[in-house]
Amino acid sequence: MRKLIVALTLLTGSLSWQVSAESTLTFNKEIGPLVLNGSEVATDIFSSPSKLTLEAGTNQVLFALGQLVVEDGRRTKFNSVPFILRFSAPTDDVVLSYQPFRTMEEAKKFDHDPRFVLKSASGEMIPFQLESLHVNGMQGMKNYEKAVQKYNQKGTGIAVLSTEQLAPVGKPSVKPKTVNAASSQRAILEAGFNDLSAQEQQAFMMWAMKNLKNAS
Repeated sequence: MRKLIVALTLLTGSLSWQVSAESTLTFNKEIGPLVLNGSEVATDIFSSPSKLTLEAGTNQVLFALGQLVVEDGRRTKFNSVPFILRFSAPTDDVVLSYQPFRTMEEAKKFDHDPRFVLKSASGEMIPFQLESLHVNGMQGMKNYEKAVQKYNQKGTGIAVLSTEQLAPVGKPSVKPKTVNAASSQRAILEAGFNDLSAQEQQAFMMWAMKNLKNAS
């Protein structure tokens, strides 16, 4: 009986350590996560999640911020370029924040010289690597996951995550799905569209709108 109690105590301690080893990253309400460790963050049309679950060890997050500012006496929305962040997650929860700005001029300065603070729940400052990542494409149609993949493959950025670090642990293999000719053609078009420059995408959209088929 005593051995059983000891075994249960050890098991409980092991499970508690596993739970405590998992931490979360919380964002200011103006900050929207886009990609976490190579996988696109699920969002809806109105909002982004304010918290993400971190993996033990190194994590990489692509995010952007949008804040209301004053420009020419009127309130307008400022949307930053995406920023890519890499840091080593502690066992404690982490908060990413910044000093809000008031005017569009201050916002543009921040875009070129971003100042973020990454701090644990216990108040410890967490070191990180950060730089901006310009993503081609029209607003709402940008492929952020692919942009991060290219960034990591290029391997010259300060916040790069290596292939080994991105490899999922214990993730079940996914069998390829059979696709029909229509979905295959769409996939080819989408892939080609994502490879176009911003100007080429806009020109293509203009052509597509002029050549829309009438639904019958």
